[in-house]
Formats: sequence, structure tokens, C-alpha cells
Amino acid sequence: MFREVAAEAVPYGVVPVENSTEGVVSYTLDMFMQSSLHICGEVGLPIHHFVLSRAPALAAVTRVYSHSQSFAQCRKWLDTHLPRPERVGVTSNAEAARLAAQEPGAAAIAGEVAARIYGLDVLAPNIEDEPENTTRFLVIGRRPVPPTGADKTSLLLAARNQPGALYQLLEPFSRYGINMNRIESRPSRRGKWDYVFFVDVDGHAQDPDLASALREVSERSAVFKVLGSYPRMVL
Repeated sequence: MFREVAAEAVPYGVVPVENSTEGVVSYTLDMFMQSSLHICGEVGLPIHHFVLSRAPALAAVTRVYSHSQSFAQCRKWLDTHLPRPERVGVTSNAEAARLAAQEPGAAAIAGEVAARIYGLDVLAPNIEDEPENTTRFLVIGRRPVPPTGADKTSLLLAARNQPGALYQLLEPFSRYGINMNRIESRPSRRGKWDYVFFVDVDGHAQDPDLASALREVSERSAVFKVLGSYPRMVL
């Protein structure tokens, strides 16, 4: 999806970044380290998983395909109802459905729409362990979006290697009254045990107080990148 948007094959893409059950989608965060695209929006969607197959019943399933996140979100159900079949991780649930349609005895964990696309039957609906299972998606594009008055800004930061560096890096947000509502660390890939931080704060990068805070944070950072300012999702 990052590649398609960057190549101007599509104007926008939608990528998962965080699940209410299993937490951050690491691969999406890692893509931002090498991408010049902007975050243009966010949306939260309830996620329901289905067991799809051409097998006549769950008892006839010998192998289950799915993305690793879906396996994790349905772990308890699978351990109870399909403990014996082999579980095979694939790149997406759409790929899982495609494989299940081609292989006798195979099933996929995927959305209900995949059953119609690949001609599969629903053997079990809504198998996610948490009924309120929700995934937060980011909309990515090539151009930044203007302020709306109810915005969020996402940042990629790295602190200098010195005592108190992370505190010093984030201190301007507190001083300017900027609410920081998320921080995630990821390996920087610049060296062993070196990390970057993904930070979400309230406000748009053009807002005066946030702009002032960002200037100071930039001066204190080993790595500083505004990933995007975009309308905040209404919860």
C-alpha cells in the first residue's frame, strides 16, 4: 500500500496501525521510517473474524491460514474449537482466503466479504476473543492536510544517547500544554539496541503552541520527523 501510494497508482491508502486486543502493528510503523508519505487521517473499525472454507464442517478442517494478527485476536477460540489443525501465517487475510479456496480441507480466518469473493462458506462467525475488537487505521497520502481545529499530530523521534535524554526530548510538550496520548518504541535499524519513538500529540503542527514545542523538540532530537497532522478520530 505504501508503494502504490508513493508511485501515484492510487491517491490514498489505508493501513492498520493498532488493534485494541493485540496492540501496535509493527510493520506499519517500520514503513514510516523509510517513507516520505503523510498521515492524512485515521479511522477505527470494529473487526469481526470468520472461519471460511469449502470443507463441510469444522471437523473436516486440517489447516488454517491467516495473518498473524488475526491468529492472535482469535487465539482462545481456535484453541477451543480448532486445536488440532495446523496454523499457517500468511501476508494477509485475503491471501488466506485465496489459499483456502484452492486447498481441500483448508480454512481461512478472514472477513465475511472474502467468502463472497473466493466462493467460501462461513463455518463460524465472529470468532474474535474480544467482542469489542477494534483496529485503528491510518490514511496515507502524498500531501499534508490543513488544520481542522480537532487534529492530532504523529511524530518519529530519536533521543540523543545521554542521561535524561528522553525526558529532555519530551519536556517542551508539557511546558506548552500539549497533550501526548501515545508513545511507542521501535528498533531504529541504525544499530543494535538503538531505538526510535513514535509519538502522537493533540493539535496540528501549524497550531502556534504545538509549532513552538516542535521547534524545541527538533533541536533536541537525534531524529525528528513529522509524519502528519490530521483530523482526530471521534471515539
